[in-house]
Amino acid sequence: MQYEPNPKHKEPWQHGRKGSLCPPDLDALARDALLEGSVQHGSKRYATDGERAFEAQEHQPGAWHGYPVGWKEVPESLRRVWRDEGRVKRQAIRRHWDRSQ
Repeated sequence: MQYEPNPKHKEPWQHGRKGSLCPPDLDALARDALLEGSVQHGSKRYATDGERAFEAQEHQPGAWHGYPVGWKEVPESLRRVWRDEGRVKRQAIRRHWDRSQ
């Protein structure tokens, strides 16, 4: 598994492209760590930094790009497991429920 950034998730915003912007505090090491700690669910992978949720898609065999998502986009079963394990708190889930806010 290898992380490959996608320019549509970086500043400056690209006119006509959909996608959420990656937070500026995520450097290459943090992105690699998120991918390594991610969980496969269907065709996507999900990860958390303890506060925010991230989703990754495989765009080539073994090559993934990821981006922040609202917690409502993370499968409920996975949210529950992470909450029970203490990887994320209910308050963080409520705070970042919807990325459009």
